[in-house]
Amino acid sequence: MRSKIIIIVILIASLIQCDQFPTTLDKEPYLGNSGETTFSMGISRFEFDYHSQQFFFSVEVVSPLEIAEVAYNLGISGSPFSSGLLNDLGQGDDILIRDGRYDGSWTLPGSMSTYVDSLWTLEVTVQDDASNSLYEIVTLQPERPAPPVFGAASHLDTLTLLANDLVLDTLTLEVSHPQGLDEIRDVSMMSLKPDGTYANGGQPIPLYDDGGSVIFYSFQGIDFTSGDSLANDGVYSLLLALAPNNLSGVYHWTFNSRSWLGIEAIPVLDSIVVLPAGSLSKGHSRDDGVSGVFK
Repeated sequence: MRSKIIIIVILIASLIQCDQFPTTLDKEPYLGNSGETTFSMGISRFEFDYHSQQFFFSVEVVSPLEIAEVAYNLGISGSPFSSGLLNDLGQGDDILIRDGRYDGSWTLPGSMSTYVDSLWTLEVTVQDDASNSLYEIVTLQPERPAPPVFGAASHLDTLTLLANDLVLDTLTLEVSHPQGLDEIRDVSMMSLKPDGTYANGGQPIPLYDDGGSVIFYSFQGIDFTSGDSLANDGVYSLLLALAPNNLSGVYHWTFNSRSWLGIEAIPVLDSIVVLPAGSLSKGHSRDDGVSGVFK
């Protein structure tokens, strides 16, 4: 009996010395004080916005100590163009106070626009109050947005004015974009008249890809639309309606197009000959001439 009492006493003493006795009710084992915050950092954002010509970058920092400084260098081929300190105080480019995220930006000067296609490097060094430091470097190749691309144009290369009626033709122009037709904001042309002035008061003349759904004006009971046949197919159209009092001579056209980012296509030139009423010259059919087709 005495031996049983001694065994029970020893068992109780061993339990008192333990911090915690695991049971089947414990969901996770006891880990003591092993959950300390680890000093770490990472560059979570490094982007270039072509429209604003700005670099944006963010650094996320986790630390058990106060952060002394977060420094960065931004440049190409080891040559920094922008250097400075980032903050987490909601000041300058930083968005939120004390969220562990240090935000920064830098605008590319116009004099350096040719460097857009270079390989850019962002270096970041983080140091805490105990002089512990971390370093990370990332690279970025900015993507230059693509412009719209002109394809073939079609129209009669010669029109002859009539003494008492309108002369009609439809100009069509194929336009595409590497990222899809939705990237095309507008298509237009400037028309230089034979007298050296521009048509439409010097303003761009829009071309349409609307399927001819909008009536622009009516004349002698006839409704006139853009002349476009099929909407959203990348073929932009413009109805050419020449009245008897229109100038005869050569009209010089310049076609333009922009994407929604404001990136302009390379302008393309074309022309058309307008003969006076009563001229013996005969207008060519679409298949006869090639001056209305872009090479």
